[in-house]
Amino acid sequence: MHFIYPCLPYYPRTVDPLWAPEYEWAQAQGLATGLVDLDNDKIWLSTPAQPTRAIYRGWMLTATEYERLAQLLPLAITLAEYLASHHATGWYEAVAAYTFPSCFLTEPAPLNFAAGRRYFVKSLVKSFGADSVLTSPEQLASFWQRHELPAGTPLFVRSFAELQPDSERRFFVVGGQVFGASGAALPEILRAAVLALEPRLFYSFDVAETVAGQPVLVEVGDGQVSDLKEWTVVEFGNRVLLALALTNAKHCAVK
Repeated sequence: MHFIYPCLPYYPRTVDPLWAPEYEWAQAQGLATGLVDLDNDKIWLSTPAQPTRAIYRGWMLTATEYERLAQLLPLAITLAEYLASHHATGWYEAVAAYTFPSCFLTEPAPLNFAAGRRYFVKSLVKSFGADSVLTSPEQLASFWQRHELPAGTPLFVRSFAELQPDSERRFFVVGGQVFGASGAALPEILRAAVLALEPRLFYSFDVAETVAGQPVLVEVGDGQVSDLKEWTVVEFGNRVLLALALTNAKHCAVK
């Protein structure tokens, strides 16, 4: 398996500085690596052998960009699988029992704001920062216009819940095996959510605790474009990247 990282724009063959520590770690371990310049559809590989499968590790890509990448390399994760983890529409229904009650809106709809109820609004991928919390119907009605979103743009509207400060943790899942930073274990109550997301190869799984101490799934993301948060590069490499490489070896052996 090759691990592919983004180039610094306008500097071919130079890894983007944000991804340099991980790229350099992978190279030091003898893993097959590569660099991609999607602006010019260029790939540079560390070995002369063409990859049988590749994992991208870099910036978030649109569906069009990911499709272009897939034309350059045999990716281990298809476009459909990428979007199933990257977009909330691809994972929410499967794990709705383990996360905040939510809905998808393409236009204003009546929501219950009684008794101080609030909602947290995201795109299908990321939040709108400090402006993400809605406290009134008027805020929802003007949301698309205030953020200059095209009419019909889907929003992921979630019931707001108070969380324990600094309780959010990022887990990575490789072929159903869950890895937490510093050996953190996934709360047992959320293991069924991992089963519900099978057979995805590689994704991230963010977990927090409510103020009542209840573990809750915050969101799912594609592992290729998920940052490390509380992880160190060395631990991520030793546990997650090597697990991916082993999974690929087993895949090739079966074939």
